[in-house]
Amino acid sequence: KKYGRDDDGQDIMFNFWKDGNNPKGLWRRTTLSSYRTDDPKWKTVLDLDELARKDGISWVWKGSSALPRARDPMSNNGQRVTRTLLSLSRGGADATYLKEFDLLTEDFVPPEEGGFTLPEAKTRASYRSR
Repeated sequence: KKYGRDDDGQDIMFNFWKDGNNPKGLWRRTTLSSYRTDDPKWKTVLDLDELARKDGISWVWKGSSALPRARDPMSNNGQRVTRTLLSLSRGGADATYLKEFDLLTEDFVPPEEGGFTLPEAKTRASYRSR
């Protein structure tokens, strides 16, 4: 997915990757120019294997839903996506947890700081505004 531009004005691409070393997967990003090369330089944004160990929950990636840049006052005039809702399930269940993730700090937004979370349920959500 393309999520706007970085501070240098480069288009940013995200993808979710699994391999033998990362069986739960990595959510990672690169610039569009790097993506177009034979050897893109990826930066890990979220390591699900590490998160599962830390939380003691067998998290499974179910996707992300970005805050639209036009509705985000922190988007640098619509240039970048700053927040996304991550859908994670316990062990691959149909029901998911939704957790707000800050793409600038590359960490979950704590509820005490206004971070959005939904407990496990068969549901979907998207942003209306920040």
